[in-house]
Amino acid sequence: MQPDKYTAKLIKNTASKQRGASIVIAIFLITVMALLATAAVQIVTTGQQSISQEITSLKAYFASQAGVQWGMYQAVYATPNSSHTLTFSDAGLALTTVDVSFTSTTIDSNTFYVINANGKYSTSSTPEFSSRQVRLRFKP
Repeated sequence: MQPDKYTAKLIKNTASKQRGASIVIAIFLITVMALLATAAVQIVTTGQQSISQEITSLKAYFASQAGVQWGMYQAVYATPNSSHTLTFSDAGLALTTVDVSFTSTTIDSNTFYVINANGKYSTSSTPEFSSRQVRLRFKP
């Protein structure tokens, strides 16, 4: 059964009106997918920067701990001077330094030492720079 002229014209007009709709839907979907991809990249980048900062912070902290231990050794087995800078060359603490300073106080003929260790990773002009300070007071 053949449609009449009016029905055929209506079908033709409806089809021609819907041709542009698929392009609009395609552009919308491409835009949404691009926005989702951009957000995913931003989240991954932020996560990587956070992990990198945590690692450099831990390296600075471990350098400070090593400086305190070195200072304790100096106080017990050697004569500590007022300050010293240690530079680490091991792969785990590469680019890390620690500034160690000593003070001593005598109370009732007991000598107490205060060791300040300031561990630094990299230089302050780089984005990876981290600094941690550890202080120890003890009696040998």
